[in-house]
Order: sequence, then C-alpha cells, then structure tokens
Amino acid sequence: MAIFGTIDAKALATNVSVTNGSTTVTTTGDFTNRATADFVQNGDVLSLGGVQYTVESVVSATSLKLRTAYAGSTGTVLAANAIRRTAPKEVATLLLDENGQLAHFPTGTKLIFIDDTEAALNENKVRGLKWPGWWAYRTFTDGDGNTRHKAECLAFANQTAANAGDYGTAQGGTEDNPAADLASAVTITGQPAAVTDAATPYTGTFAVTTSTTGTPGTLIYQWQYQTASQTTKWTNVTNTGVYTGATTDTLTLTAAAKATYDGYKFRVKITSAGGTEEIISNSASLTYA
Repeated sequence: MAIFGTIDAKALATNVSVTNGSTTVTTTGDFTNRATADFVQNGDVLSLGGVQYTVESVVSATSLKLRTAYAGSTGTVLAANAIRRTAPKEVATLLLDENGQLAHFPTGTKLIFIDDTEAALNENKVRGLKWPGWWAYRTFTDGDGNTRHKAECLAFANQTAANAGDYGTAQGGTEDNPAADLASAVTITGQPAAVTDAATPYTGTFAVTTSTTGTPGTLIYQWQYQTASQTTKWTNVTNTGVYTGATTDTLTLTAAAKATYDGYKFRVKITSAGGTEEIISNSASLTYA
C-alpha cells in the first residue's frame, strides 16, 4: 500500500536526461501526466541510478528541478533505473530543509525506508528499525565509546510494494544507507594481540582478521582506546599524533612514548556498508619493558 502518497516505488516509463552539477532533469515523456508511470510530484524521492534525490519542483511536463545537483555522469538514465518513490508529504514538505536534510532532527539523521523483508532482519531490529515504513534514523557514539541508535518511525506501512527496496538519505550524493537489505554477518577470526615488553618509543600494530557470511559489502572499522586508568570509557581513535589506520583492519602506532601509552588498551568496532550487526573485538593491551 502507499504511505501518505500515491506509490511506494515505481520505475518511470521514459528515460531521463541528466547533467553533472545541474539540478534539472528532462524527459521526452510527461512528468505531469497522472495516467503514466512518468508522473512525478514535488517532494517525491527520485532514485537516479541508485542515488536518491528529492524533487524540489516539477517545472513543466518535460522538466523537473532537484533539491540538490545531480552528482553522476552527464547522459541518460534508463527508465528502469529511474525509480520514483512518494515519501510522506509531512516529511517532504516540513522536515526536509532547502539542502535536503532532516531539518528538525539532530545532525546526521537519515530518512530511510524499510520494507517487509528488511523489517524481519535482526540486523535492523537491533537498530530499532522494527517494522516497515519511513524512518528518521541516526547513530552516534556515547561518552563511553558505545554505539547508540535512535530510530523514529515517521509513517508505518502495513504492506510494502514488491519492489520497495530501502534507501538512504533522500538527496543527492553517495548512497549512505545504514539499514540491512539481506541477512549477513561478520565474524572476528583473529583478535588483536597484546603487546608486552615494548621498547620506548613503541612502533607497531594492532590488527584484526575477519570472515563474512551473506553479502555484507565493505567492512567498516573503528579502533578505540582506553587509558591505563580507565575501566569503562572507550574513545574513538583518529588518525592524528601517533595513530594511523584508525578505520582499517590494522591500527599502527608510531613512536608512542611509554610515559603516555603504557597500559593503554585497544579494540575495534566492525560493521559493514551492507548494514550487518556491529561486533566488537577483544581488547589488547600495550605494556612497556
């Protein structure tokens, strides 16, 4: 069924023409003809080759304006790859600002759609995405270094369209979709190893190895540290000072002084571009001779 709009998802009937850096999309069909699949309305989400854009206005029967400039290559997007989705109009007109952001939510909040199949996945349930519909979703790291999820259902779907799929932010740019499409998992097969009797200054690595099931996509790593005196708080490592590789499978420390880093512990949080459930490695300590 549709959610506060005409349709959940439907491919256009006619190819469209796009230009990199331009907000204008044109067609030889008719964007204003309700009797055809080319019909588009202000506030609709238009997927062009898998990237989502919000339609700011339908300028004429053959032209529409996107809220953000088209970020792909100049040329033709085939009708089968031009998917129109009607977002809840309350979202399109009240929540999205002129930059296509969720204006009345904290920074980093994404507008995403969850279909029936995705709502049944544990990978989404642990994020609070528990039923089909449109959601405002964000994730953040709390003061203790733990990942937290905030999910608010904006419009519930009793039954989603067969080709619903789920999408990330409803605007141009690289697809950024935290929801899982298919069941997948990441398993840590090699935990970070403790370093003892390290020379000072210490140069070396902490590493993790993994295996996957399903189709998780690119793995996403975030190393964290805990000082010698801390017992609960974990802080995200950034590629500054002695650290490099903070978001890879191998964290490198270069010339780390004993006076500062003796007793530090390191761990890594891992998820994936495909939305797999987050896992956390064991911690590994660094102690000096």
